[in-house]
Amino acid sequence: MSADTISDTEESVIDDSSVDSATREVEATEEVEAADEADDADDADDADEKAADEKAAAGEKADDEGESRLGRLRKLRIRPSLSWRTVAALLLLAAIGGAFFGYRQYDRLNHEVTALKQAESDRAAAAKLAKEYALKSLTYTYENPDAFFQSVEDGVSQSLKDKYVNATPILKGVMVQAQVTSSGEVLATDAVAQPGDVYQVVVSAAQTTRNLQNPKPRVSLILLQITVNKVDGSWQVSDIGPKTGSHAGNADQLPPPVPSPAPAPAPAPAPRR
Repeated sequence: MSADTISDTEESVIDDSSVDSATREVEATEEVEAADEADDADDADDADEKAADEKAAAGEKADDEGESRLGRLRKLRIRPSLSWRTVAALLLLAAIGGAFFGYRQYDRLNHEVTALKQAESDRAAAAKLAKEYALKSLTYTYENPDAFFQSVEDGVSQSLKDKYVNATPILKGVMVQAQVTSSGEVLATDAVAQPGDVYQVVVSAAQTTRNLQNPKPRVSLILLQITVNKVDGSWQVSDIGPKTGSHAGNADQLPPPVPSPAPAPAPAPAPRR
C-alpha cells in the first residue's frame, strides 16, 4: 500500500469521525431542543392549567360575589320595609308623646288663663260693688234718712247690718238736727285680693256736703276702705270705714256712719230772747 493510499485512508477515517462527531452533536442538540420543547410544553400545560385554575377560581369568586351581592340586594329589599316600620313606629310614638305633652301644656296654660280671667273677673266685681256701696254711703239727706239706712243695710253682711242698726238712732238724730245733705262721686278704686275670696278695696271719692250752719256746698276728697267677700258664690260688703291714715274730712261733713259715728257739725246758735 502506498503512502498516498494510506493518506487517503486516514483522511477518509478522519472525515468519517468528523461526520460521526457532527452527527452526534446535531443529535445532542436536537435532543436538548426536544427536551426544551418538552419543558416548554410542560410549562405551557402548567400555565394553561394554572390559568384554568385561576379562571375557575375567578369564576367561583365572581359567583360568590354575585351571590353575595344578590344576598345584599335581597336584604336591602327586606330592610326598607323593616326600617319604615321602625320609623313609622317611632313617628307614631313621637306623635303620641308630642300630643300628650302638648295637651298637658295646653291644659296647664288653659288653667292658668282661666285662673287669671277668674281673678280679674272677681277683682272687677269686687271693685264694682265697692264703688256702688261707696256712692250709697255718701248719698243721704235729712229729709229722708230712712231711705239712706235701708239702702246701706241692703246686701251687706249681718255684722255690718247690725252696726248700722245700732248706730241708726244717733246718726239719724245728727242728720235731722243739722239738716245734713251729702252726695258723692267715686274717682278711683283699687281692689287688692286677700286670702279666702276677700278683697280690700280702697275707694277715692269726692264728697259734697252742706248743712244748716254751712248752706254753701263744700267738697272734700276722702279715702274709704271697703271690705268685700264672696259668700255662696255672691259678693257682699262686710265692712266700710275711712282708710287708715287718710284725712277724714272737715267738721261740716258727715263721713260714713259706720263703723263709728261721725263728728257732728257745730249746733246752731240758740235764738235770742
